[in-house]
Amino acid sequence: LNGRYPLLFQFPLLQKLDIYYCDNLKFDLEILAGLPVLEELYCNGNRSLTGNISSLRVLNDTLAKVTIRDCFEVQGNFMDLADFPRLKNVDLIETDVSGDIRDVGERDFLALESIILPKGVYGGIGYEFQRISDVPGIISTLYPIYKQRPILLKNSCAELSRGSPDWYHGVVRYDTPPFGIVFVAAGSRVGYQWETLHLFAACEVIWLDPEPDRESIDYEKYIEELKEIEQHGYFYHGFQQPPTEEEYHHFWAERRG
Repeated sequence: LNGRYPLLFQFPLLQKLDIYYCDNLKFDLEILAGLPVLEELYCNGNRSLTGNISSLRVLNDTLAKVTIRDCFEVQGNFMDLADFPRLKNVDLIETDVSGDIRDVGERDFLALESIILPKGVYGGIGYEFQRISDVPGIISTLYPIYKQRPILLKNSCAELSRGSPDWYHGVVRYDTPPFGIVFVAAGSRVGYQWETLHLFAACEVIWLDPEPDRESIDYEKYIEELKEIEQHGYFYHGFQQPPTEEEYHHFWAERRG
């Protein structure tokens, strides 16, 4: 397919639409108005897809699953989907969608089961911060959201900007020093840790909650999930945040003998 084919989007009874890697198929999200009962939308790797996700509002009453991934011309604010009553799964990674996870209210995304947001969203995957020293403030802002609705941040990973004066090159090909931060949980206990962006190699967890009481009903689950976290090991043992560049190279020199 090469060009525009409006007839492809005139099926008033269609409930599921998949369009994968059709770079030359040109269409705008507005054209989905021709699919009034659509429940599931999957667009992946369609570089010629344009539009604003607010155009999906014509599907407010029906849409349950939406994936628009690797479609860099799609814009808008993810909060335009917040009041969709049936929306369970959202994936907008690698789009130009923006927004702020802190804007999500108690009555927003009520049916949500999973959400993956792009770097243009505060709290999305790849959201960038400028200094390592910024992280405690970011975590203190996002921690209450995680405690109340962990699903909103389950797939979140913020990253140190490559333009930061704290950023430096690593020694491992295809990976960086531990410049990403993610939330972790063991039972009801929540913390966060720094990790590399591609190969899993993490610093030690910084716990934000105290350890559950041994007599609590949560303690057994806590121990079980803590073991799973520790099974991965803390590659950067002894570090709770990224080592300085000097510490990093000393660490790798010792590992390589």
